[in-house]
Amino acid sequence: MMKFKTVIGIFLIYSTLQAQEINVKLKSGLSGILYESTLGNGQLQAGGGLGIGYTYFFNKHWGISTGFEVNNNYNKFKIDNETTINSYEIDDQTSAFEYRVTVKNYQEKQHFVSFAIPVLAQFRTLLSANLQWYLGFGYKVLFSGKQNIKASADELQMSGYYPDSDLLIDNLPAHGFGKVTNWQDETSTSLNTIFLVSAETGVTIKLKENLQLYTGIYADYGPSDFVKNNPNSNIVTYNSNGITNSQANGVAGNRKIVQDTKYLSAGIQLKLGFSLKKVKP
Repeated sequence: MMKFKTVIGIFLIYSTLQAQEINVKLKSGLSGILYESTLGNGQLQAGGGLGIGYTYFFNKHWGISTGFEVNNNYNKFKIDNETTINSYEIDDQTSAFEYRVTVKNYQEKQHFVSFAIPVLAQFRTLLSANLQWYLGFGYKVLFSGKQNIKASADELQMSGYYPDSDLLIDNLPAHGFGKVTNWQDETSTSLNTIFLVSAETGVTIKLKENLQLYTGIYADYGPSDFVKNNPNSNIVTYNSNGITNSQANGVAGNRKIVQDTKYLSAGIQLKLGFSLKKVKP
């Protein structure tokens, strides 16, 4: 009886594996953060990714896919010239003041790596003997490392306004107020784990028995806010020990600059599918 159950178990596992297709994926396109900003302009840059997955086919038309993907994501962001960002700080004498930073030609180059686990329904139908049209749709869970930021500006003017005495200080470099030119710094911003709505479509070409080439397009969109908020920060930190010690905060989580952040990745992809069992077309 035990031997019989073992044989049945092996047979079921073998049958399940035989019903699957293993695939490897290469994709390229625009990939990063969609920014909504009243003080600047964010742009998606070219990115790319790799993936491995498998599909279980229920019949000749329908299947379900999952796997693992890794993606490189890039953005650029520029703040409008002569923009002033305000925040409230405490100086080295414990006095409260309004910290004002005015920027000229401020921009950031942003990059982060993301990891996705998809669950997609897949439909396919024959176009000819060796050609099929396919459509995949469903969801992905996106996990991301921190967004790494390289910030630069032709000029930063850091000033302090003390409302109690109606006093503006803009030229006291040793205490954190003054002008910096040709400024550069690096920082990072935390990103949320989010769900993506995902779709892909294209054609599959039969290269040989049990080997398919998928060519097509894809799009992944995250409808929820992607970047963790930091609503009270300025574009650079205030440092009472001198203006050269001020550090970048980044724009992505700053609600004074960016009001909304969504994830978007779209482009072209190639996949090689290795069938573990010949599936009738």
